[in-house]
Amino acid sequence: MMGPFCANIARAQSSASPDPAHHVIEIKLADLNDDNPLIDYRKAVLELAMRATGKRFSIKGCQVADVATSDQRYVQLIQAGQYCNLMTTSAGSSMTRGLEGIPFPIYLGGGGYRVLMANAASLQRARDIRTLDDLRRFRIGSGIGWTDTHIMQANGLDVVQGNYLNLFEMLKARRFDFYNRSVFEASGELETYDRDHQLAIVPDLVLYYPVDLFFYTTPGRDDIRDALLDGLRKIHRSGELAELIRQHRSTRQARQLLKSTHPRVIVLNNDRLTPLERKAIETYRLDWFK
Repeated sequence: MMGPFCANIARAQSSASPDPAHHVIEIKLADLNDDNPLIDYRKAVLELAMRATGKRFSIKGCQVADVATSDQRYVQLIQAGQYCNLMTTSAGSSMTRGLEGIPFPIYLGGGGYRVLMANAASLQRARDIRTLDDLRRFRIGSGIGWTDTHIMQANGLDVVQGNYLNLFEMLKARRFDFYNRSVFEASGELETYDRDHQLAIVPDLVLYYPVDLFFYTTPGRDDIRDALLDGLRKIHRSGELAELIRQHRSTRQARQLLKSTHPRVIVLNNDRLTPLERKAIETYRLDWFK
């Protein structure tokens, strides 16, 4: 039998315990304030998924100084969990091994479709590319330490590495033949970084390797991980995510391009995925050519 003293302690402990019904999942997302269509898509997916859970939540940007912050720095902040607790980056990155991954590809496999940006000389030579062996005769530009760089090297491609912005000028200077870009990024980048129209996207040619963007959260934040995965699965089943991809300004043109051009597709292997990432990419897919 519980005495009065013990009963008072039990009541105090009960009243101090968090009420799950009133728990607010506080998400601090990296890059939230970046005025970029690709970043806006990540936020739209996150909000759609969290609303589908029926749970209470809030989303705000990481509380860090308003300076350029690298993915590696965001990883460090998210590991600590104080200022940031969620980011989006490519599956298979060695940086995220210490984070808690949410095994769901936010582009439903679309992140694996790549196009080649070319200069005038390489654009002409690209007409004869049909196979991976054909592509191995050319030099491909890619970022230092990028997941894409490692994938291409593992497939026997000759990769020239550089900083993101420098690679556009290096391509113009013919330091390499093609710059490997996401199907979501290439058109906007030409508008921004090729005002003198020296570059173009190789028509009717697409590279594909199994990769996509995933959310990663702070280890131990099971509330974020479980809720977000539940919400992502729900908006996939309901068709809301596919509809967002059809309508969003960062994805609709890419899907139309893949549907209308019937491109040559060169498939590359990707051995950098974790088993969970690979299974998620195989499970949650959209036919980008329909």
